[in-house]
Amino acid sequence: MSRAQELADSIVHRFLTLGRYRRHVSNLINTAVNLSGRDLATLRYLAQGGARTVSQIGRMLYVRDATVSPMLERLERDGYVTRTRCREDARKVMVEVTPKGCEIITQAPPGPVWLMRTHLPELPIAELEEIDHALARLSEIAEVDESLL
Repeated sequence: MSRAQELADSIVHRFLTLGRYRRHVSNLINTAVNLSGRDLATLRYLAQGGARTVSQIGRMLYVRDATVSPMLERLERDGYVTRTRCREDARKVMVEVTPKGCEIITQAPPGPVWLMRTHLPELPIAELEEIDHALARLSEIAEVDESLL
């Protein structure tokens, strides 16, 4: 096997392992606190940054508002978040984490995406640029069409 093939196999292995590990941790989170990884990521996002709109949550999760709304309904029903109309713009709904939501965050392990969001900014700019370039190149090789997502 050539060195190029060995490296290509290693890259694909690491890529697939990240996806599998993300799903594994999501299952651990679900078992530990009966919430999905997406639910917990939302609670952590709100706890870290304060009240957010449905659209801001959707952008953070890389999903549409129509996907976020049922999730927020469930989190609100279970007492993890509150939703209120924005005072400045009544068309917007502001979402805040409750004390119960803050408590559940401490009971669940952080997922790999949350850890990346937390630790990547700590890396040197040059290293971040290398990682960004490598991932952009992988997306190009895989012919990823982000407009479909």
